[in-house]
Amino acid sequence: MTRRLRACALRAWLGLGLAVLLAALPLARAQAQDMATLLADRVFIDSASRLIAEGNVEALFGTTRLQARRVSYDRTTDQLVIEGPLVISDGADVVILADGAELSDGLQRGLIRSARVVFDQQLQIAAARVERLDERFTEMTSVVASSCEICAERPTPLWEIRARRVVHDEENLQVHFENAQLRLFGLPVLYVPRLRVPDPRLTRATGFLAPRFSFDTGHGLGLRAPYFIVLGTDRDLLLTPFVATRGTRALELRYRQAFATGRLELGGLVARDAIRPDRNRGFAQASGDFALGRGTQLRFNLIAPSDRGVLEDYGRGEPRLTSDITLERITRDTRARAQLLQFRSLRLRDTNAELPNQVGQAVIEHRRDVPGLGGVAGLRLEAHVHRRSRAFVGLPEPLPGFGAGPRPRQTERVSLDLDWRRDAILPGGVLGAGALHLGLDHIRLSDTGGVFDRAVTRVTPNVMAELRWPLVRRHADGVSHVIEPVAQVIWGRDRRPDLPNEASRMPELDEGNLFSLDRFAGRDIREAGLRGNLGISWTRHDPDGWSSRLTLGRVWRGADLGQFSDATPLAGRQSDWLVAVSVDMADGLSLSNRSHFDDGLALQRTGLELDWTAPGYTISTSYMRILRNDFEARSGTASEWSFEGSREITDLWTGQIGWRYDVTQQQLARAQVGLTYQNDCLRVEMGVERRFDAASSTGGRTSFGLNLDLLGIGGNPTRARRACADQP
Repeated sequence: MTRRLRACALRAWLGLGLAVLLAALPLARAQAQDMATLLADRVFIDSASRLIAEGNVEALFGTTRLQARRVSYDRTTDQLVIEGPLVISDGADVVILADGAELSDGLQRGLIRSARVVFDQQLQIAAARVERLDERFTEMTSVVASSCEICAERPTPLWEIRARRVVHDEENLQVHFENAQLRLFGLPVLYVPRLRVPDPRLTRATGFLAPRFSFDTGHGLGLRAPYFIVLGTDRDLLLTPFVATRGTRALELRYRQAFATGRLELGGLVARDAIRPDRNRGFAQASGDFALGRGTQLRFNLIAPSDRGVLEDYGRGEPRLTSDITLERITRDTRARAQLLQFRSLRLRDTNAELPNQVGQAVIEHRRDVPGLGGVAGLRLEAHVHRRSRAFVGLPEPLPGFGAGPRPRQTERVSLDLDWRRDAILPGGVLGAGALHLGLDHIRLSDTGGVFDRAVTRVTPNVMAELRWPLVRRHADGVSHVIEPVAQVIWGRDRRPDLPNEASRMPELDEGNLFSLDRFAGRDIREAGLRGNLGISWTRHDPDGWSSRLTLGRVWRGADLGQFSDATPLAGRQSDWLVAVSVDMADGLSLSNRSHFDDGLALQRTGLELDWTAPGYTISTSYMRILRNDFEARSGTASEWSFEGSREITDLWTGQIGWRYDVTQQQLARAQVGLTYQNDCLRVEMGVERRFDAASSTGGRTSFGLNLDLLGIGGNPTRARRACADQP
């Protein structure tokens, strides 16, 4: 018969609480329990000083739970004896299974026989004996530690650490191994006299992270051994030395600090290698994001490499770099932003001294409702300056907005945009809109060689009228169709001053700007003349969870003002036809395509992207084709197909493959293949990549990577465990 005793022998319950200490639980937690609960088939007092509970004994101390066959406490000797099999658990953090336990010496010391300790349902430690030394340390002897599931059919774990002695530090959440031996598949591969690994419950700890092996044609066989240093609760430092067989010696660092109002990250690399011998190489990087109050945000991202190829040589390949410092404040109706930017190209064919790579700009935008007149009015004020290190000779043949001759060393511009728009519902469900826009620009140029005026003031007015007629049809099965024809007419002045075009050399025609007043990205040049934007869209919504959209449109102009080069979709009195299609399926399939066709329906440009995520595999592929355009610095037609995909071969093996294929040149630009093995305690990643050409260096490069992670320690969580019957 089960009996309940509440607080009848408080010291006995504290003794049971100290038994929980054998599981390396905090002493304060046990002592904080003023009340405990004991459940057993039989509870009795054997003598004046001895309390015995036997038969399905269960003791509860807050979140801690002890289960045993028999428990006895002798008050005279201060000795607590627990006969197993016993189980001690504290939620999901720590679980101990043992044959038995004893406490003595004022209930401060104890011993557990034939124990297995499980931390956070991940790291398991089996020991012949576990001895509680004091409130902080627990000692284990003849230890085997692993996070692998062990089955009768597979008694040898994939990896294990064997040690003569292990000490668990409850205060610092560290596990110290003495005479440790790492075994893979039962075979010893590494001996370490002393080894320290973090308790799985510890999210940040100083120490080495998992090493990374690599091989490539530039460095040879290499090893990265990251070392993580905790500098405080808000700061840490990561040092990653890199050594390789072809003479590479490098050190990469990353410092992070969190503040009450933001974050800061500093990083860099110093290296000596055989790729560029007899010189130091590296880069420095800084980024941050801070809230300054009253909706103001400060962001910066700065990077400075020592040479064009260092980022690509060390796995940070970016053909163009952007450094910026941004101060921004956004409220309900106003946005203010000030920026300093620097653009740097790492491409071999680009000369940074001739690029407008130093930019400063400030923008204020404000909108508000207009009482009486209705609609919304907007104001945009911008100050912009960009400069290059030296003036250079432009393209030999004049192009729209880009005359022959030296390019200005520095351009300064102040622009003011005033606009107003009002929407209304007309009879028959037609949506009408009217808008006014006025653009004012004052531009000053330096070092033009007389090709352009040194100072120009430009006025660009626009008047717009728009009609939309959305037609909706719903079927009995829940499918709905929306067809919306749109007609937009814009009047603007034909006069266009001849000015250099630095920021708007690649205008696009897409479904996002088909009905737009201006398709240029910057204010160097503004779209002018009388023009009409016509289009129609069809959207289908299905209750099964998928939708599709088709957009067809074109731009007609009253006169060809030569604003766009002939190879762009917007050139001439009539633009190319825009056809855009998108499909989103409930099963994870997403497809989008944008194409441009001329009057003869010949394909001029196209971009296709398909993404598909399904159980067991993922696919991401894209294709693009763009005609030659000297104005956009494209010397030949570009056509490229890229593919990235992964497939779960089994529950444990996943394969990856990818490539980038130059259709015009009929050759691969990049190819890669990878294989990943992951079970409940081990992850192995292998991959080979071949770059046939690089933007910042000549020749190709082949690299091989091998990463091995022991899951369950060092901050790498294990994956969901399966029943032993499901194990291969």
